[in-house]
Parts: sequence; C-alpha cells; structure tokens
Amino acid sequence: MRGAIGFCLILAVGFGSAFVAHADDDKGGKKKSDSAAPAKKESKGAAGAGKAAQKAESAKKADSTKGTEKSGTSGASQTGKPVSFIRDVAPILVENCIACHNPRKSESKYVMTNFTQLAKGGQQGEGITLEPGKPDESNLVELIRPNGKPRMPYKLDPLPPEKIATIERWVSEGAKYDGASPGEDWTVVLRKSQSVTIPAAYPATVPITALEFSPDGTTIAASGYHEITFWKTADGTLASRLTGLAERVYDIAFSPDGKWMATASGDPGVYGVAKLWRNEPGGCKPVRELAETQDVVFSVAFSPDNKKIATAGADRTIRIFEVETGKLLSQIEDHADWIFGVAWSPDGKRLASASRDKTAKVFDVEKKESLVTFPGHQQPVYTVSFTPDGKGIATGGEDNRIRVWNPDNDGKPIRDMGGFSGTVFKLRYAGDGKSLLACSGDKSIIVFSATGSQVRKLQGHNDWVYSLAISRDGKTVATGSWDGEVKLWNAADGKVIRGLIAAPGYKPPAAQTAGR
Repeated sequence: MRGAIGFCLILAVGFGSAFVAHADDDKGGKKKSDSAAPAKKESKGAAGAGKAAQKAESAKKADSTKGTEKSGTSGASQTGKPVSFIRDVAPILVENCIACHNPRKSESKYVMTNFTQLAKGGQQGEGITLEPGKPDESNLVELIRPNGKPRMPYKLDPLPPEKIATIERWVSEGAKYDGASPGEDWTVVLRKSQSVTIPAAYPATVPITALEFSPDGTTIAASGYHEITFWKTADGTLASRLTGLAERVYDIAFSPDGKWMATASGDPGVYGVAKLWRNEPGGCKPVRELAETQDVVFSVAFSPDNKKIATAGADRTIRIFEVETGKLLSQIEDHADWIFGVAWSPDGKRLASASRDKTAKVFDVEKKESLVTFPGHQQPVYTVSFTPDGKGIATGGEDNRIRVWNPDNDGKPIRDMGGFSGTVFKLRYAGDGKSLLACSGDKSIIVFSATGSQVRKLQGHNDWVYSLAISRDGKTVATGSWDGEVKLWNAADGKVIRGLIAAPGYKPPAAQTAGR
C-alpha cells in the first residue's frame, strides 16, 4: 500500500530490531493516523490494503503503546505513586480516543485534546464525564468498561483491563491534571515529554521524503527518523546528524540568503511542527518552533526576500510567519483537505498551494484573499511551483501529469507534460529557469525544457521516487526514494555521480550475513 491517496504508509519506528510500518485505515486516515507520506501501493495505484495494511495496523498498535508500557499502569501501581494524567492516562487516550475526539473531528461533539473540554464532556455526558473521586459516576469510566453503552473505543477492541484500571484509579484519586494549564493542548505536552532513542546505526532504511542541498552545495540533507542526516556530496559519506525533530520529516528548506533552515515534520495523527533553525558554520541551531499542530506539517517555504516563511500540512491550514520574530502574520483556511505543498511567487506577493482536495490555489499574501482555484488534475495534487517568470504555475499529482496554468487568467491551462506512469510527487525548476525536473512513483525523474518538451529521463532508482533537490549552482540533482536510496546526478548529462543509502550505520542483510 503506499497508495497515492495521501501520505499513508511509511517505515517508521520500532527500533527493537527493525523499523515497522504505519498505515491509515481509510482514505482520510481518520481512524488511526491522520497522515504520513506518499503512500504505496495497491496495484501501484490508490489507497492500499491487503498484507501491507494488516502489518501496518499491528505495527501501529505496537508502536503507540510504547509510552504506556514504559510508564502506564505498571509504573504507577508497582511504585505506589499516584496515577499521573500526563504520564499514565494521556498515552492511553492518544492511542484509543484522540483520533475521533479532536478539534477537527469531534464525534458526539466531544473534544478531548485539552483537559477543560475533556472534563466537560460531549453531548452524551456533559457535566458528568468526570466526577473526581467517583469513577462509578463518571461517564468517561462507564463507557470504557466492557459493558459500556456505547462501549469505547467505538467498534474497536475493548481496552485491556489494566488500562481501564489505570483510568479508574486516576479518577478515584481526584482526576487531577498535572500539566501546566487545563486549557493547554495536552497532546503536545505529552509528545514533548516522551523521550526518543535514535539509534547510532539504523536497523532498516527509511523512505526519503525530504531532500535539500546546503547553500554551499557541500552536503545534501535527507529525512531520517526524528532527525535529518547530512551527507557529503563529494564522496557520499555521513557528515553530521541533526536531531530534535518529530518522527517523520517531510520538508527541508534553506532561505535564499542561506542564513536559515526550516523543517516540516510530524507524528501522524498526533503532532506536527514547523521549526526554524539558524544555519551556522558548525551546524544548524534551533531558533523556535513556528507552527505546532495536531497532525503533521508537510511543507515549509521561505519568501524570496527571506523575511517570511509559509507552512502547511494535514490540518488544511496555511500559516505565514515573520522569520526574525516568529510572529504569525496570516492564517489561510481555504482547502478542504491536507495541503502537501506551498510555493512563493518570484516577487513574494502570492503564494500557491497543492492539496489532497484535488485542487491547487493561489493567494494574495498582502490582501489575505484567495485569487484562483485550479481543479485541472481532478486527483490529489502533491507539488507546486511558480514558473521562473512568475506568469505561470506548475503542479503535479496523482493524475501522473504536470500541468502549467495561468494564475492571472482564472487558471487557464498553458501546457501539460506527461511521460509518467505514476504519481508526480515533486517538481522543481532549475535555478536558471531553463528546465523543469519532476520525480514520480514510476521510479523515474524526467527533465523538461522550459517549453515543456522532454529532454531526458533519469532512471536507476529501484523504488518510488519521492523527493528531489537541485544544487544552487545548478550542476547537481539529488533524488530520494522509498527504499532509502539517495542518488546524485550530473545535471548536464543526466549521468549518476553516486548513490548512497541515507541510513547511518545501516548494513544490508547480505552484508550482515557475510560479517557473521
């Protein structure tokens, strides 16, 4: 399943012996995990099922229980300490309840992501959801018991007895909230309180969902597990590792002046963050977290004048911040589904977006208004870029085509470009504006001229190609695929310079066997 409907299946966590897979339960991924990375594969097509989904479901359960296994019922009961909401109860709710009771999707009008609303209840239990000291009178407890009507979590396996006992005991002890404020988003607090172990050597590869050259072109930054890995372009060796990110990294961008780096990452269905870093000689240093959301952030983009940064993600919202101060300048909610990409016009006055709602849109940044909607793909749109002259917009998506259209003429088509037999995941114009490159689920990269004719096709990847970057001098192209491989290509002739597996310390099974 890595189906092209949304970002649905990614090799992720489970570092006991290898990474494990995650998957959405349906097109929107609302049931378990509300996002991830371009998914794969059902007949090399849309949303997946079968063995991949079964493996992903079991993996999801195993992964999401890690926090409770470490610090849940057993920790509180064995030590005799009072039950902590953040440490013991919150992980149970994240695993079983939050997907259906959040601000975006509030079944029975019940939002559980801040404690004030959790205690108040929804339409079935308002005012009686929590009765501190009285679990038998608390609707929250009643509904999670085996005979609850309706029993929660709804239509899923009942909670294990020990987890029910944890919540019962917490209510008996007064149902206290041990965060900073009852009105805060405790899912974010929980996420930040959980420690993450990043292995020195990866037991498996991870899909390359983000790539970017450093401003000087000496390294290529690649997505990793809760980190970004930097690889030397001269010889393909590991240069450095940058931690402090969410589970999956979806976008990496450097500002035009090279002073800043921004990242988009998230823990699917739970947390997303756009983060600003200062690019210094000794490595990137964290400055601030810009957007924090309850699902992943997919895209970040600096304005041409370096003063603004736009973010977008699974919460269907575009946010524009001032780089120097982090001040939120505007917030745009005009899409009906996840936003996979954003791009600035060359003059910085407009912003374009690509969405799973099967449209691309253009917004006036200063007037904060929508200018045009382009529905031409009639399938989810993954990638967007203004043409170098700013007179057109190029978009690519699940219809396996690149479409260039005029934002000043109500989205009138200018030209279409094909040649792909899979979803177009990423496109970029070369710095000189003379060529357009795009990568696809058909394992290829195609180079087009500025007028739309195919110049060459780059082949050599063995799996879907998700990410694409071009060095600032225009001489080198980098691409990354599902199987963890990064390839560097000579832009002039399309020949491979070198390939590398962007997984620090990873040894393929054959190498492991040979070393025994």
